[in-house]
Parts: sequence; structure tokens; C-alpha cells
Amino acid sequence: MAVQREERHPGRGPRRRWAAVRRYPENHPDRMTIVALVGLCIFLAVGYLAPRLRLARSDLDTPDFHAAGATALAFAAAIGIDLLLVAGFAVHDRAARLGGHHTADPQALLSPALRPFGWLVILPILISLATLATHVTDRRGPLPVDQRVDDALAYRLYPLHPVLSVLTQLGGPPAVGVLSALLGVLCLVLRRRRAALLAMAGPALAAAVTEYALKPLIDRRSGPGLAFPSGHTTGAVAVATVIALLLLPAGTFTGLPRAPRILLGTLAAVLASTVPIGLIALRYHYATDTLGGGAVAAIVVLTLALALDTAARPGRVAAVQGRGMRPRPR
Repeated sequence: MAVQREERHPGRGPRRRWAAVRRYPENHPDRMTIVALVGLCIFLAVGYLAPRLRLARSDLDTPDFHAAGATALAFAAAIGIDLLLVAGFAVHDRAARLGGHHTADPQALLSPALRPFGWLVILPILISLATLATHVTDRRGPLPVDQRVDDALAYRLYPLHPVLSVLTQLGGPPAVGVLSALLGVLCLVLRRRRAALLAMAGPALAAAVTEYALKPLIDRRSGPGLAFPSGHTTGAVAVATVIALLLLPAGTFTGLPRAPRILLGTLAAVLASTVPIGLIALRYHYATDTLGGGAVAAIVVLTLALALDTAARPGRVAAVQGRGMRPRPR
């Protein structure tokens, strides 16, 4: 009977989906407000920054309307981010239908419902990194946006230079290595081998990509040294991204008491913010160098986390649990 009913109404499924799409704004007015506000903010920000970053060099830049290229780019960026945001809401709804953030694999770094969202984060960051890299390749000086940001931060944060000199060392190889090792040991104590591998290998891999691949390839210099992407920012943001992933619902650190989780979250915030700001204020790097370093860190760590989950043998956990045995930690 079910087959016959499907044969009689072959278009019922698509019609129902289209009706659900049309009712979506009515059912979720708060989400539509968020989408509209985010799109407006992205449009204004990109429209303002694009001419200063010289991202709008095209035939649309005419004497009559010299900002047309920046406007078109800002509109495209706003639409793209809004589509990603709507996709994120769809992933969230899918997670709820699948029973929240729970997963059958106790070693998973990301629950199955959240893994598509990881790619939604990686893709725009990768595009932004590639766009920025094309504008700083073989460059020996700052971009216009660097001059504005760097001068302002260096002037306003001048009294904090001694403190920033200490905090920026958190992004150096020794500090990143120690923090990665401590996170890895904590994961091993919690019997999460996959999380331990991510904590120990993620920041090191991100640093290797920055120092041995991107810096020589892009060849942007600040003084005698290679500058883009910032290695200190890459290390600090990589550790912060690892902590953020492990603090997600159903993550490795979910079962920890509240105080340690707050401490870890604070550490991640400090690493991701004060290290890049300090590097800019102390004139060690341009602002765009730190943006590039943060982008590399996020891309490498998220990609590694998704790869580790994907590499886990499908059905292994279900098969072991079916035999009444506890799966061995990975």
C-alpha cells in the first residue's frame, strides 16, 4: 500500500519540503532576525574594508561609481554568510532530530550531527585565507588596513607593552608544546586517545604548515624575516581551537567539573585574543599576518578532527557493543 501511495503521489515529497521552506520564516522569526542582522553587518564591514584592502579591483570600479566593486563583493559575502548561517541552523535541527549531540562512538571528537557544521566553518575561512594570501604575496610592506589597525593598537596599548611581551610568548613553540602535551595527558587520563592525538598533533601540524609551507610560498616580509602567516598566532589559536572542540557538547571535557571547564575556556580565550593583539601592538607582525595565522590554525585543527573521526572504522563501536564488550579507546 505504501508503494502504491508513493506511486500515486510522486510529487508529494517535494511539495511538502517546499511548503516547509515557505513556512520557515513564520516558524522561526528569531532566526530570520539574526540572519538579517548578520547579513547587514557583513555587508557594511566588507563594503568598508574591501576598498582599503584593495579587494575591489575590477571593471565595476568606474569613475562614476568607484565603490561598485566593493558593493558587489559585500553583497556576495553577506549572502554567502547568511546561507552558511541557515545551513548551521539546519544542522542544529538535524542534531535535535537525531537525539541531541549524543553519539554511539564515545571517542568521537565531533558528534555526527555536528560534523557537517565543521565543513561550513572550514570553507569560508579557507576562501578568506586564500584571498588574503593573494594580496600579501611578495609584499614588503603593510596593507592599508594594517596601517590603520597597527598604529591604533600600538598607540593605545603602549602602557601594556611589558605585559603583552610576556603573553605573546604563549604562542611560541616551547609554550605551545607544553600546553599541547598537558592537554594530551589530560585526555589520556580521561581515556580519550583520539582527543589526545588531536591535542598533541594539531598545533604541531598547524605550525609546520605555517613555517615550512605557507611562509616560504607567500614570501611576505616584515623586516628581514618571513611574516605571513604569523607563527605565534598559529600556535596559540591552534591550542585554543583544540580546547574549544573538546569543550563542545559530548566532547572530551564535558564531564569535567565546572571550574576546570571555565579555566580551560578562559585559557582558550586568552590564547586566541591577547597573543595576536600583542604581536600587533609590539610591531612584531602586521594585523593581516595574525588573521592568516588564526585561519591556518582553525583550518588545520578542524580538518584533522574531522579526519580522525572519519578514519575510525565504521561500525566498530556498534559491533563491539553488540558482543557486550566495552570498545577499546582509540
